[in-house]
Amino acid sequence: KLKNTYGTKFAENINPVTGRIHSSFRLGGTATGRFTSNSPNMQNLPRCEDFRCLFGAKAGNILVVADFSQIEIRVAAELSGDSAMRHVFKQGQDFHIKTASVIANVSETDVSPEQRQAAKAVNFGMLYGMGAATLVKYAKINYGVNMTEEKGMDAINRFFEAYQGFKKWQKETVWKAEFTGQVRTPGGRIRNFFKEGKDKFYTESLNTPVQGGAAEVFLLALSNLKDGLSGIDAQLVNIIHDEIVLEALKKDARKVRYALKRAMVNGFLALFPEASTENLVNSKSAENWAEAK
Repeated sequence: KLKNTYGTKFAENINPVTGRIHSSFRLGGTATGRFTSNSPNMQNLPRCEDFRCLFGAKAGNILVVADFSQIEIRVAAELSGDSAMRHVFKQGQDFHIKTASVIANVSETDVSPEQRQAAKAVNFGMLYGMGAATLVKYAKINYGVNMTEEKGMDAINRFFEAYQGFKKWQKETVWKAEFTGQVRTPGGRIRNFFKEGKDKFYTESLNTPVQGGAAEVFLLALSNLKDGLSGIDAQLVNIIHDEIVLEALKKDARKVRYALKRAMVNGFLALFPEASTENLVNSKSAENWAEAK
């Protein structure tokens, strides 16, 4: 399947004149405001190194790649004002490890890779208000984590016990959405569920402010990037939700990495000026996409 979908068929998108793939990107292609990509879709590519190493810079150039670390959880922490969540990021800690220690009742230093993976499923599952049964399926399909419904319920209870401010925010958000039929993103965009013809929107009422906020941070980062790269020979070549890929001259790699990181940090602060930016952006440069991740 990988060879058929991302091998020969994907290669058919290479422009015979430029030798490059020219995808189309649409702003606001989703209800939450994320970018979408088509012809071909450059945002849903296999993460395996064997595939991503095929994407490289031309001779004399280098790829500079940066992504936001746990951006949706950071947005949720700022929206809810949860002091425990915000403290994790202020200390520069890994939020998945922190949650794993809470769920598994072990010290953070003793958290295993399997426990972190399970906590990752719980963290994202709780962002969207999943119940135990849905969480069990979500963890298995998306993270390869097996858990019983009983374990899932225990994990949910422990999560909300640790992040009570976030739990309160979710309850208030759902109540307001049920009363007004709409939610608002941090940037002020309004999503009206009644106009969309929806009468059930529990998950979307929680998802939209968080994912929409992350999309707005990303857009602000791109806006800042234009000025940040002024006078530098660098071009934007791909965007994937929380990741930005640039191509630049090798000699400018350090300057481009600095400009890219600064644009992303400033984009986050533009929406959440009081937020911590500790370990917010990961960046690297290399000759191909796999090595730059």
